[in-house]
Amino acid sequence: MNKVLTLTAAALLATSGLAIAQDSVIVEVPQRTRDYVIAHPADPVVIEGELSRGYVVPRNIVVRPIPESPGYGYIYVDGRPVIVSMDNRQVVYLDEPSGGVPDEVITYVERNPVDAVIVDGPVDAGTVIPEDVPLVAVPDQPRYSYVYLDNGRPALVDNGTRRVVWVR
Repeated sequence: MNKVLTLTAAALLATSGLAIAQDSVIVEVPQRTRDYVIAHPADPVVIEGELSRGYVVPRNIVVRPIPESPGYGYIYVDGRPVIVSMDNRQVVYLDEPSGGVPDEVITYVERNPVDAVIVDGPVDAGTVIPEDVPLVAVPDQPRYSYVYLDNGRPALVDNGTRRVVWVR
């Protein structure tokens, strides 16, 4: 009976896209690989369940190759880049959402609206703001700038990546 339960559990895990490793290995993805993925966003894919390092991307999802890093490919999920090992389709890097934005930064952005800018397509957390869109600095917060979108929504942007980390 235990064998049947073990086999059933293994089959469920295999079809869910989850990977459980006995030895957790952290893969350090080269910065140039991460830069390529950020510079070449892809259409988003839908992943069922919790996405984390070690998750095995299902075979029905197309993983885009990274020319300069043949061992890696990538997808975008919820506007975030996800880098995958081409050997086993396991997630080795994902751009974690920037939770923990200080409340005073959001308060400042909401109390200091600026002229609206137009950005093509929907803007959500994870969207990269194009270089030609001017950003407004948040005083005393060198990490952040912001914009107001044409629909009146403020968006907080990480200065290092130009990626939206919060949007109302």
